[in-house]
Amino acid sequence: MDDAPVDDEWWGELDAAVIACLQAHGAMAPRDLGRQLGLSEPAAASLLCLLALEGKVRICLVEHGRAARPADPAPRDLVT
Repeated sequence: MDDAPVDDEWWGELDAAVIACLQAHGAMAPRDLGRQLGLSEPAAASLLCLLALEGKVRICLVEHGRAARPADPAPRDLVT
């Protein structure tokens, strides 16, 4: 196992990039945050979990992964 120290500067820059992105764009899904920062969705989600544990971000919404998304309403269902 490699006991090399973690590059704290790199993590600090990544944390700052996440915070700056959220401040600039508001709340967003991990997928969208990952796209903004050049990360995969799982990497963004993992990073958000770590930041939430540190109290730097708040995770507010979770959805069942197999939940069927409602279909777009038919034109007759739209309220104008």
